[in-house]
Amino acid sequence: MSDEQNLTTAELLTAMESGWDEFQAYLATLTPAQMTGPTDVAGWSVKDHVMHLAIWEKGIVALLKREDRQQAMGLDDDAWNGHDYDVMNAIIRDQHAGLSLDEVKQTFADIHGQLVARIGALTDADLQRPYSDYADDPGNDQPVVGYIVGNTFEHYAEHRPWIETIVAG
Repeated sequence: MSDEQNLTTAELLTAMESGWDEFQAYLATLTPAQMTGPTDVAGWSVKDHVMHLAIWEKGIVALLKREDRQQAMGLDDDAWNGHDYDVMNAIIRDQHAGLSLDEVKQTFADIHGQLVARIGALTDADLQRPYSDYADDPGNDQPVVGYIVGNTFEHYAEHRPWIETIVAG
């Protein structure tokens, strides 16, 4: 992260909206069969990737509400404290595998709306406050804005090539 740490609330919301709109426009080009049928080598479908993005955003909603991020994301202590993202992501995928594509899309939209509303209530100074001000993580003095960026528009951009690879077969 570089310039993202200096974003104002308005700039962050604009970047989030742009990233969201671009990602949603891309997803709209995909058929339901493309989103639910093919998988990557790890067995993930496009739908799984979308739900993954939703749950990581849900964790940020919880963080900004000063609630337990781990609990909001449905992760047990071993997974959370192990800091192994592959383990965490496998749990998230398994927990939501039974949802329909429509349920996943609606969940993502709902969580994203909650996140936008929560960020809209923050001041520029709030974005620069350390992560530890929002969560029981003493010593984590990284600005919370970095976690927001990393779990929104940067996260969509990270997953899009993987999704494109799935769709390309």
